This record gives sequence, C-alpha cells and structure tokens, in this order.
Amino acid sequence: MSAQPHELATYSAQFERYANALTAAERAPRSVQFSRFLASGFPDKHQEDWRYSDLSALNERNYEPDVTTADVSPIALLPDADALVYINGHLQDAPSTSRWHSDTCELPPPATGVDALNAAFASGGLRLRLDRDTKLEKPLQVLFISHAEAQASMSHQRHRIELGDQAEATVLLDFSGDGGERLATHFFDVRLGRGARLTLYRIQNEAVGGTLVTRIDAKLSRDAKFEALTVDLGGGFIRHDLDVVLAESGAETIVAGLYAQAKNSHIDNHVRAVHAAPHCTSRMTYRGLIDEKTKAVFNGKVVVQPGAQKTDSEQRIANLLLSRKAEVNAKPDLEIYADDVKCAHGATVGQLDEVALAYLRSRGIAKDVARAMLLRAFALEILDRIEWPALRTRIESALHLPSELTVDFEA
Repeated sequence: MSAQPHELATYSAQFERYANALTAAERAPRSVQFSRFLASGFPDKHQEDWRYSDLSALNERNYEPDVTTADVSPIALLPDADALVYINGHLQDAPSTSRWHSDTCELPPPATGVDALNAAFASGGLRLRLDRDTKLEKPLQVLFISHAEAQASMSHQRHRIELGDQAEATVLLDFSGDGGERLATHFFDVRLGRGARLTLYRIQNEAVGGTLVTRIDAKLSRDAKFEALTVDLGGGFIRHDLDVVLAESGAETIVAGLYAQAKNSHIDNHVRAVHAAPHCTSRMTYRGLIDEKTKAVFNGKVVVQPGAQKTDSEQRIANLLLSRKAEVNAKPDLEIYADDVKCAHGATVGQLDEVALAYLRSRGIAKDVARAMLLRAFALEILDRIEWPALRTRIESALHLPSELTVDFEA
C-alpha cells in the first residue's frame, strides 16, 4: 500500500533542504531515489516480508537530518583492533585508527521504500577493499553510535566490503545508542572473490527510542567463505536483512544469531541464502531469548535455483519465551528447484525447562543463578562461535551470562 503524499510531507521538506546543498550532478540521482520513496513510503504489513514489522507509522514522523556531531565518551573500543567511529553518521577522526572510509557511496536500484530513503540521503561510510592474497592484519571494529539530539533525528549510510581472491578479513559492525528518538539506516554491499574469507560480526545495542534498519547483501565467488554472526541486545524497532548469494561452485556461508532484546523492543531478522551454483553449502543457526513485553520475528529462507545440484543446506531456529507477554514469529522456508540436494530446516518455540530448574534448585543452587545457568546453556551454541575473546566477554556481560557464574548455595 502506497503512502499518501501528505503523509511524507516532512521528508519532502527535509530532502529539499538537503538537495539544495548538492551539485546538480549529485542531486539528480538522489532525486530519482527520493521520488521512489515518495511512491512507496515505508513498508507496512501488506508486504509479505514486513507482515509482522509495520513501519508505516514513520510516514508522518518528523526526523531532522543530522548535520552536527557530538562528543560522546567513553567509546567502547576493543583491544587489538583498528577502529572506525561514526556518531550520528559522521566520521570521528580522533578515535578512528583505520583508513577504510570513503565520503562517496554507490546508489543501486532500491528494493523497498526504506532502501530508496537511504539512497536519497546516504552519506559515505566503510569502504574496505583488499587486493588478492591480502589479509587484514587486525580485526576492524566499526562503531555506529546514535547520540540523542534535542529533536528527533535521522542518519543514513551506505558501505562496501570487497575482498579479492584469497583475501581474508574480520570485521565488527557495532551499533549502540544513548537515548532519544532516532532513525538510522545502513546498507552494506559485500563482494568476496575466489577463495576469500570474511568473518563479519554485527552487534546491536540501540536505545529504546531507536529505530534501526540494516541490510547486508553478500555475493560469493568460487570457494569463498562468508561467516556472519549477529547479536541483538536492545533497541526500540530493529530490522535486519541478510541476503547471501552463493554465485559460484564451492561457496559456503555460515550465519548465526542470538536475539535477547530489552523490554518493549521489536526485533526482526530476515535471512536468505540463494544457492545459484552447484556444490555450495549454507548453514543458519539462530537462538532467541524473548522476555517481558518484547516481540521477535525471524524468517529464514533458502532458495535452491535450477541447476544448483549437490546443494547442502540446513536451518535451525530455537526460541525461549521467558514471559507470558513475550511474542515470537519464527518461520523457516525452503524453495527448491533442483532435485539432487540435501536440505533440512526446523523451528522450535518453548519455555525454560522447569524440571531442569527444579533439579538445580534441589542441589541448593539459588533460583536466579540456576536460571542463568540454563539460559547460558541455551545460548552457548551461538556464543561459542565468537572467536574474538574481548568481544565474547563483552556480549556475555551484556547478557548477564558470564562464563564463570558465582554459584550461591541456599541453606
């Protein structure tokens, strides 16, 4: 359903002011993108991929584009890593130690109204390009910090990661917020050459008033390997799309995630793996911890195109509802157009095992500690995939599930 023109009037006024500062050459393609946004507006429940995550309420919001930066401290830099730091979409030179930034960005055809809005306003961001047989010496931490402004504000960025044949890199996309009403959109274009290896972490701990939309489009060449791990900890409304195309034979992707959001948050993960060539492998493993007054959505889809024989694919989704007011919609999906494949998928939704909890209590372990032990055991399959020690420690601390629990025995 298209938005009505009057509903998007505030965005039109903002774009007019923004476009007036651009050159004619810069303005023309962005005006095309903004016209596409006006034609569609924000996605709503009438679109199948947004059935449980209606954004149409944003049509009449008044977000001011961020034009200034603020001093935010302390900044949570991880040790033994290079860093790029953005505050409200603006690069911060002082804490940044990496050169992988570009002020320019490409504007591909948009798929949704959010894509078009991002393309119309987008500023540059991460531009990581490694030549053949090059390995990034240190992991790269890219921090996107949403800082509260006096008025509701928005920022939009586009990013690109391109690894040449046999190149290797580890990158962390680190989203956080300190309050206020903000809209942020980030789109990442990932291209892996033959035999390239990319480990990509996406960690999100936005403030309750934050709306964050991220999308990662990855295309894998022959024998490339793409490992992606996402962790959602906070936010008001969070939508993340991960689309992986295994374009040539021998490509492999392993994607995993954990969502354990804060109270009153809405987190939606859409993951899709497209097998476009034979002899490719994909794995999806997601775990959800859904507590009081929170809503989680997960859609995992595998598409096996004609000719993609010897495909090996598996999806496993498991959720724990920790409150009667928690809600989850989980859907694994398969579309298979080849006959020599091995594909499996499954989704479960349950509650904390009261028998196991009672057993731990019977051994004298305090209730809150026993509960934490069971939750950690449930999340461990995802946590064990984090091979960056400092990052794992930080996530476990945020989840209140440290690797060493202090066991208090009751009298």
